[in-house]
Amino acid sequence: MNLNPFKETNLYDLQKNILQFLSDHLSSKQAMLKDWWKRFVTKGKERITIMFIPHSEKRIINFHVSIFAIAIIAGAVTATVTVTSVLIINHSSTIKEVSKLKKYGSNSKIQIKKYKEEINELYDIFQKFKPEITHLYSLTPGSDIDSLWAKGGVHNPEAPAFDNGDAGDNPNTSVTAPPIEILNIQEIERELKTTRKVLSKIKVFLEYRKKIIETTPSIWPVNGYIVSRFGQRNSIYAAETEYHNGIDIEAYPGSEIRATAPGKVSDIRWDPVLGLVVSIKHKYGFTTSYAHCQRVSVEQDQQVAKGEVIGYVGRTGKTARYICHYEIVIGTEFVDPMPYLNKIARQ
Repeated sequence: MNLNPFKETNLYDLQKNILQFLSDHLSSKQAMLKDWWKRFVTKGKERITIMFIPHSEKRIINFHVSIFAIAIIAGAVTATVTVTSVLIINHSSTIKEVSKLKKYGSNSKIQIKKYKEEINELYDIFQKFKPEITHLYSLTPGSDIDSLWAKGGVHNPEAPAFDNGDAGDNPNTSVTAPPIEILNIQEIERELKTTRKVLSKIKVFLEYRKKIIETTPSIWPVNGYIVSRFGQRNSIYAAETEYHNGIDIEAYPGSEIRATAPGKVSDIRWDPVLGLVVSIKHKYGFTTSYAHCQRVSVEQDQQVAKGEVIGYVGRTGKTARYICHYEIVIGTEFVDPMPYLNKIARQ
């Protein structure tokens, strides 16, 4: 059939043929569905007899049940079993989850208890550490120890409750006091901030002191042993006491003598008692002298650095052994050099 869909007559014939085709096929399908449904209903209405026969001579019980009723009962039983199984499975899963949560809750309690113990231990350690900070702070100029750890009152951890300001006019409204561990953490936080400020001040003070120490006598002039101290002593030349203005350090012959602070060589002289003497003038009114030298390695008015070699150990003057007689003068007063000898090895 040759049809041209662009012609009106041919388009009408095409529509008519399509409708006829659908009518023929749908009518046959509809008839088949009706016939199937009729047979299904007929089959479902068929009755089945169920008999209960007792062993005794009692009456036999008969039940007449249609196939539809049996199908409905079987479907209901199946649905009930399915739903019950699902509920049982869900209930078992819920019980397992609850058990896990209880276990986790128990572990959490143990962890929380451990954290509380560690917080309290940390608090106790910090309280023992505070006196050391206080002592260091007291060494700085202008320190006010009384207000160092001052707080605006201490909370009583045993109080049952406190008013947080939100209670209004209701006197019965109160909030439970926070645990002592929370209060300890808050106090540690406040005191750590204070400690940080204190350490910053101590750092500035130590840096300033370091500059002073670097420019004042603070090292051993020679490696050796002190054989005579500062102050009154028995004279080695007469049966009488005498005042010793310095200390005598015995060392190997020719050992290096070093300047104990930076400064300027102010004097190189020969003394009948002290032998060859080198004197160095330092900042802050300090003057150091090194006597009984075998020879010197500096010149008058020379600038020397701390630890620089200025001479060598000898036994010039009145001495029977190789020593370095070391003196410190502040202004015009002789002082004991012992407090100025550090215990740190010279680099």
